Amino acid sequence: MDEKDFDNMRRAGTDAARQVGEAFSQLDLSGVSKSIEKAVRDVGRQLSAFGRDERSPYVISDPQDASRARWRMWAGLAILFFVTIPLVVVGLALLIFSPFSGIVTLALGVAAVVAGSRLVGNGAHEKTFAQMLHRVDKALGDRKGVSVAELAGEAGVPVPQLVSVLDEAISRGLIPEGRLDEDGGKRVLYLTEEVWSAAQVRRPVAQAASTTVAASSGEESSSLPEEAREVLVAATKSVEGIREGAEKVREGEVRAMLERIASRTEDICAYVMHHPEVASQFRKAATYYLPTTAKLAGSYVEFEGHATGPEVVKTLTEMRSSFGQMDEALSKLSDELVLDQSIDVHSDIEVLRTMLEQDGLSE
Repeated sequence: MDEKDFDNMRRAGTDAARQVGEAFSQLDLSGVSKSIEKAVRDVGRQLSAFGRDERSPYVISDPQDASRARWRMWAGLAILFFVTIPLVVVGLALLIFSPFSGIVTLALGVAAVVAGSRLVGNGAHEKTFAQMLHRVDKALGDRKGVSVAELAGEAGVPVPQLVSVLDEAISRGLIPEGRLDEDGGKRVLYLTEEVWSAAQVRRPVAQAASTTVAASSGEESSSLPEEAREVLVAATKSVEGIREGAEKVREGEVRAMLERIASRTEDICAYVMHHPEVASQFRKAATYYLPTTAKLAGSYVEFEGHATGPEVVKTLTEMRSSFGQMDEALSKLSDELVLDQSIDVHSDIEVLRTMLEQDGLSE
């Protein structure tokens, strides 16, 4: 082949490449592109969730415990098959020639059966327990408290089995500060003494608020003014929504903010119950700010599970900022309510002093 033939082949190859490019450019691959983009996004979300190592700092769990328990089971099975069976066979044979030796050998066989069965049973229990506890450990993350029903769903463990595992883990010291307790009609796992103690302090306030809610619906009589009852009903409902959202939030800082908002609200509710005259100052927060915060808490949970784009990340940042502002606003409102009371107290003190001086009862 001469140089002219090579030139013709190059030109033919160039023309073919151009024609293939034009053919591909005319194809409508937008649908395929969107499908690929969606698949990549879904896989990325699953991998990000799978790759997280958010083991709880409040649980003592070793992934190797299941392997050690499995070896214990195998050791028990080995004793049953390779020790027990030969001892029984030899013991039965010895009974004919030497009854005493046969009885001793059979006794050893029975002891081997007991030891092997115990190893198999304990190993199976420890393997299941270690696997369940490890799943619970990863599902908890850095949370300090969570409802048992929610934890069961996240860990993929039936509630009765989960309760059994948690009870055993707490009794064995594997959840050193763990407590299982009832709160608001649902079972809750508390992982620190601080959170459990706070729940004990908060519970009477919540019960009192519930009594107020019942009174507002005509189930019980109440001496509170109508405005105070309306404000407390709205605030109590919002607290339930905020706490429900807080239990599902994965980010520890946001969860702590929502818990503070709920706790501050309950403190203010307790104050309003004893000082219903300040209910008007709490009305806007109870009827607008708190319901909106509860709604945002639910939205945060939804967005947190799909944080793949810049707009979602921006929205999450804005919601975090809003929670912080709400926390500060409630702290300021609480201080203002107490300040108003202290002003009234000082006024009463001054009036008392003046009257005592006028009556000659004060030096």
